[in-house]
Amino acid sequence: MHLTDKDFIRLKNFMYNNYGINLDKKRTLIETRLGLMVKRLGFRDFKSYIDNLMQDKSGEQAAVLVEKLTTNFTYFMREEQHYEFLRDEVLTHALKKPPIGGVKIWSAASSTGEEPYCIAMLAQQMMSKNPRLKVSVTASDISNNVLNQAKMGIYSQDKIAKLPPAWIKSFFRKLNDRNYKITDNVRNIVEFKYFNLNDNIGWNRSKYDVIFCRNVMIYFDNPTKQKLCKKLYDSLKPGGYLIIGMSENLSNLQTDFERVRPSVYRKNL
Repeated sequence: MHLTDKDFIRLKNFMYNNYGINLDKKRTLIETRLGLMVKRLGFRDFKSYIDNLMQDKSGEQAAVLVEKLTTNFTYFMREEQHYEFLRDEVLTHALKKPPIGGVKIWSAASSTGEEPYCIAMLAQQMMSKNPRLKVSVTASDISNNVLNQAKMGIYSQDKIAKLPPAWIKSFFRKLNDRNYKITDNVRNIVEFKYFNLNDNIGWNRSKYDVIFCRNVMIYFDNPTKQKLCKKLYDSLKPGGYLIIGMSENLSNLQTDFERVRPSVYRKNL
């Protein structure tokens, strides 16, 4: 199915204006990933599909589109050094002097839940050493489909293979020969919410100690990254940390963040 210049511009502008996703160099990707879907939905061409997309007030068509054009690729303990940093530089200090209100962490692109559950399992392990330490995790994503999967907390055996055996024993319940389910003591730490990072961050006024926003900005151009970094900076407590993907950096942006180490940045005290 052929994507005309006009339809490419319409779709590109729709994604950029609503989600901040830059598709300038993704024309082939769009044709490849959407062609079969558009046909399966019963549309004769991209124009009729895009017309329907823009008229759909429910947002369901847009949610499917976003999921198709972004890669929800994640796994437990991805970029493990970030969890080591969280343990050593944040939770260990909080363990010695638990902060009033607890440690608040935001997983800003939580996908199917591996990242926020990893954070929660680590937090549960640390909280067992000091009952006064409290940790809460807010997990958000742009796709309701992956959020629903995350809320279920069910993963196949191969998905959890890289986790420490002690974690599997403590934080998962075996359902059958193939699947495991996150235990309630971990699930209760995490609150899942739908959220578009292109919108204003107004659904939670509380400030965070740590924000994980990993492998998200690869879809954004520099002006959109700049705006997002300002929102994330404002959402952190003084001295709070922003953790991005190992292949990402903020070097081409003008931000108030201080670089701590590769992919880890801090808000000034």
